[in-house]
Amino acid sequence: MKIAQVITRMDTIGGAQVHVRDLSNHLAALGSEVVIITGAGKSTNHKLDVHCYISPSLKRELNPFYDVQAIFEVRKILKETKPDVVATHSSKAGLIGRVAAWSLRIPTVFTAHGWAFTEGVAPKKRRFYIAIEKAIGKITDQVITVSHYDRHLADSNQVLPMYKMKTVHNGVLPLKSITKPNRNNALVDILMVARFDVPKRQLNLIRACEKLRNLPWRLSFIGDGTQLEEARGYVEKRNLHDRVLFYGGMNNIEIPLSKSQLFVLLSDYEGLPLSILEAMQAGLPIIATDVGGVKEAVIDSDNGFLIPKGKEQLLIRRLTQLITDVSLRESMGQRSRELFFEKFTFDRMLIETKDVYESVVQNQLLKGKT
Repeated sequence: MKIAQVITRMDTIGGAQVHVRDLSNHLAALGSEVVIITGAGKSTNHKLDVHCYISPSLKRELNPFYDVQAIFEVRKILKETKPDVVATHSSKAGLIGRVAAWSLRIPTVFTAHGWAFTEGVAPKKRRFYIAIEKAIGKITDQVITVSHYDRHLADSNQVLPMYKMKTVHNGVLPLKSITKPNRNNALVDILMVARFDVPKRQLNLIRACEKLRNLPWRLSFIGDGTQLEEARGYVEKRNLHDRVLFYGGMNNIEIPLSKSQLFVLLSDYEGLPLSILEAMQAGLPIIATDVGGVKEAVIDSDNGFLIPKGKEQLLIRRLTQLITDVSLRESMGQRSRELFFEKFTFDRMLIETKDVYESVVQNQLLKGKT
């Protein structure tokens, strides 16, 4: 089976990029021929074992001129590479890739890494993206949603019929060098891994921890983005530089996970974040905003705590509980690890995704015979 993966960008380290990288490499290892088509060059942080084609006009921002150009560029690459199936990722690449593939009668699979019309998105934008997905859904063979939440969200907005969607929970590769968090640390190390961009809320976490100065915590952030300097400035202004650390973008987070005792992710909206799954595999308790498919990984009061958006006092209480109670951290961390191996391994995700690709190829062959 020959697969073309289409994604808007591969020059950043984000959940969709890591998903496409790892999925492509392992599909190739299983014998599939895989190519990646992207609008930005492959990052040096992405170790790709497959060929990467560039579509210069494929950009994240909406621009009718560039978008039409991108359709023709991607179509030309597809015509040259002749894949059996086109798998698209992210809203823009999902649109461009599906239109280009449809024009060549190549079956398509769109992986929705969290819908562009999810909760937390402005109403006007939500209506726009719902209209786009309804239209493009008519020429889509199958959609993979990374959470049951996203599948039901699309159904409730009448974007796609349920039979066109299949939930395949995200999975992450085995961590190689994770050791059990050190319960004897003087400080409780709290970790958040996310880009400093909307919809993430790193400043909310800094402000909450600031109100707990009397407790023994240290906060580390991994990620870069447009709001990083604002966060750095706040930390300096509030004299928190000895308690809050910024590490920028990192491809390998195994060492920071090994040194941490608590993982936090605050967002306005999410699909099913890979960073939470990595933290679960590392045996960490999780505090996360109750948005999107997060509740499918984080079970409130079991392997962590879910915080409704905007509930700062509840966030402070949950941080206090997990900073001060070693046995609670350990029991919740153990549950995180158990749940990870039950539901979120990479091999399970790989096989289920490959099955979806093969099914649309098989259906296309059957159509050709009728």
